[in-house]
Amino acid sequence: MNLQERVALKKANRADLYCLEPPFPYTNFLIETSNACNHSCIFCAHQKMKRKVGKIDTNFLYDILQQAYDLGTREVGFYATGEPFLVKELPDYIRRAKEIGYDYVYLTSNGSLATPERIRSVIDAGLDSIKFSINAPERRMYEFIHGKDDFDKVFEHLRYLNEYKNTTGKKYKIFITGILTRFTESMKDKYFETFGNLADEIVFKYVYNQGGYMPEIEDLLKCFTDNETRRRCNLPFDAISVTYEGYLSVENADFENMLIVGNLNEISLKDAWYGSKMKELRQKFIDDKLDGTICDGCVHHKKLPARPIMPQYATENTDIFSDEKVRRRIKQHEDLLKEFGVWYENV
Repeated sequence: MNLQERVALKKANRADLYCLEPPFPYTNFLIETSNACNHSCIFCAHQKMKRKVGKIDTNFLYDILQQAYDLGTREVGFYATGEPFLVKELPDYIRRAKEIGYDYVYLTSNGSLATPERIRSVIDAGLDSIKFSINAPERRMYEFIHGKDDFDKVFEHLRYLNEYKNTTGKKYKIFITGILTRFTESMKDKYFETFGNLADEIVFKYVYNQGGYMPEIEDLLKCFTDNETRRRCNLPFDAISVTYEGYLSVENADFENMLIVGNLNEISLKDAWYGSKMKELRQKFIDDKLDGTICDGCVHHKKLPARPIMPQYATENTDIFSDEKVRRRIKQHEDLLKEFGVWYENV
């Protein structure tokens, strides 16, 4: 299965999965090694996050890797809300996953910290694929989107990834994803001109309100060519997302832990996956009645306040639905956006 097929599968109509006790996931296992990030992408809720920044306990991570494997999971990704290369133990985690027997171990990174030394360390540990999230194919637009002027640095790291692959003969895959906003939706060709010979695959995704935390995307960032009114979601039925604190979440982009369904420090992964909180949420998805949950914003594009599933694990953030930071960023770059012909007066 290539990357485009994996992306499509995540929102495919998989009605066979929609039951209260679906099979334990074979794939779609993400571990948040840390929620720290060195970028501030305009479409990402990390810029508004108030949750305490930390990193996962190594012994817990090894235990949860073994639990998932014993339940049948064979693929794992070490990323979620943060930048994985901020975690120095990352090669150890990859190595342990391969020792346990995982068939496919992967990362998504913004690439700015993926120095040659760090690249060698994760590849030599057994990494099967690495994906760079590059959300504009031009340096100035990249800085506007990412909040950091790291375009040239990322390009050099991507080039080294290819060089190391060619010199060692290792078989890892190199992917690029571009999250398209209304400011970059016309730049697909530029991606291939700039990166076409540096990736096994380049895949585009329309920006959307992932996890329900960014309702301002609808008015300020959504692509004009995106006519989606309802987003299919299979995550409660076919994905495992473990936070750095040791909680099971329904969504890997759960910035304030509003979608926690179990504390894996107290119960097993199996018990959380088939537990009452997860079943309650699955029933809401089956009935398509997500009122009051943050999922409603993601699936139905709603812009309403939401309640956490388990308030004791969530971080209160009264600013999470504010669009102030996104509006400010756009206005600060008015001259650039006008130069590119993508300035819109409704900001």
